[in-house]
Amino acid sequence: MSENFEQTTGKRGVLQALTETRLPLWVSLLLAVLLLLTFAWQRVAVNRAEARLAAERQEMSQRFEADRASLSARLKEFTSSQDQAALARFGTALAWAVRGELIRNNLDQIDQYFAELVRMPRVQRVVLAGQDGKVLIATDRKFLGQPVTALHPAGVLGTTQVTVQPTAQGSRLVVPVMGLNTRLGTVVVEYGPLSLPAGL
Repeated sequence: MSENFEQTTGKRGVLQALTETRLPLWVSLLLAVLLLLTFAWQRVAVNRAEARLAAERQEMSQRFEADRASLSARLKEFTSSQDQAALARFGTALAWAVRGELIRNNLDQIDQYFAELVRMPRVQRVVLAGQDGKVLIATDRKFLGQPVTALHPAGVLGTTQVTVQPTAQGSRLVVPVMGLNTRLGTVVVEYGPLSLPAGL
């Protein structure tokens, strides 16, 4: 028991000695400088981490924008190719309809077809050129009787298949209307640009 008392008294004596001891001024200053250095080092580490996070965030944002632009370009290309394929299929059906009416010499019915077509979205003008290359029917009456080459390149009259041609304002669907042995005429449908939803 006396040993425990001595150990307890010895511990108390050391604690009492430490609390009564006064540190010299230079030790206090050294401790204060160490505390300031620790705080400064912590601020530098935090600033570096924040800068690294900001750089990573910026890099991720740039990568996202690049991926988005690439995806948007691919989407526009795919949509454009699908639009051209749909226009070509429509041109084939239009050629059959116009052919039937031309064989019966029913130009009024063709004019009604064209009047309905021009009401559709993106359709700007529809023209039927006869065998002589002059406009027989047009949704814009001022072009009637004029050579189709005044409106479109001369190559449209030589087209042997339904084709979709890009233009500055959108696209042009050229539909040759063929009889049994001869070309009966050429339908040219002008389309405005294909618009995609905003943000793509």
